[in-house]
Amino acid sequence: MLRLKNIIFSVGFLFRPMTPVAVSFAFLVLTCVLLVVIILNLNESTKVYQVLLSILTGVTASLLIAIMMELYNNYRFNTKRQRELREYFRQVASYELNQSSIIETNAKDEYDSLLGNGRSYAVFSQLKDIIPNLREVLNHRDYLYRLEIEEIDDILSDYEDLVKIIWVGVLSTYMGFISGETNEAATHDDKLNADHEHMDLEGDGTDAYESIYESIMDYPELFNFLKKEAMYYVEKKYEPNFYDDDPKHLESVIEKAIFYERCIFNGYFEVTDARCEFAKSMDDEEDLGSRAPLKNRKYEFRSNMISHACGNIDKAMRKLQRRVAKEPYFWVIARYKH
Repeated sequence: MLRLKNIIFSVGFLFRPMTPVAVSFAFLVLTCVLLVVIILNLNESTKVYQVLLSILTGVTASLLIAIMMELYNNYRFNTKRQRELREYFRQVASYELNQSSIIETNAKDEYDSLLGNGRSYAVFSQLKDIIPNLREVLNHRDYLYRLEIEEIDDILSDYEDLVKIIWVGVLSTYMGFISGETNEAATHDDKLNADHEHMDLEGDGTDAYESIYESIMDYPELFNFLKKEAMYYVEKKYEPNFYDDDPKHLESVIEKAIFYERCIFNGYFEVTDARCEFAKSMDDEEDLGSRAPLKNRKYEFRSNMISHACGNIDKAMRKLQRRVAKEPYFWVIARYKH
């Protein structure tokens, strides 16, 4: 059964993409039908009859050859595509299986569940496998179909948004480490002044500020990770554009944390399906964070938007998997039910 299905999918290589073959075949049929109808209404002894018969023969032969060449080129392209994109197909084919395993494991693992749950969190856990693979496959975009490229671009765009959300929140702390300003009080005052412009509070402002201010020091694992990475960066960096590159380098630091140290984000945000659905229904940034105190609003906004990005990635990955489910050999894993 498996072998038969592999043969069927391999034969399908002849008709992918289908549009050129279908257009050529449709043109062949219409041309032949039109010429045959005209010829049947002509006297066989006339020159017009002979000319049209010659045209019919030539057109039929030419279009059949064109269709055969198109089928051959399709098959050659798709077989080479399988060799070139082997790692991509393998990773995408196993996506749903990995999702199910992570969701099941996370339900039993209290430590990981602090950061989130459901499909959105499972996507966040898989980013270290998904993102490098998709970046690499774009180097072989000549073997990707247009719809695949669009889905991959959307995934990478959502991932960049996810990183940027974290980047905005930790930039001032990271730059403080780079510049050697480790006095948290100074950073505290700067943040309070910045937050004051966006607030509408009643009563004594001083007490309110102390209750809403969010400090990275509230998250010791994240704080220590940023400090360690900043110190390592300072020791290794000596170029004249040192400070110009710092913010950009922070993106790679955040990516490292997402891929290999995601537990440091416990408490800083959470990734859940409920937040993903909530974010989809909200258009206003203020609604995404609710009217809670600013510290909670930042947490809510980060959590909602990161969950939303992971939900979008999940949707796009499932579309890619459905396409891989039509590939010979890889369809077995892509259609496997956990």
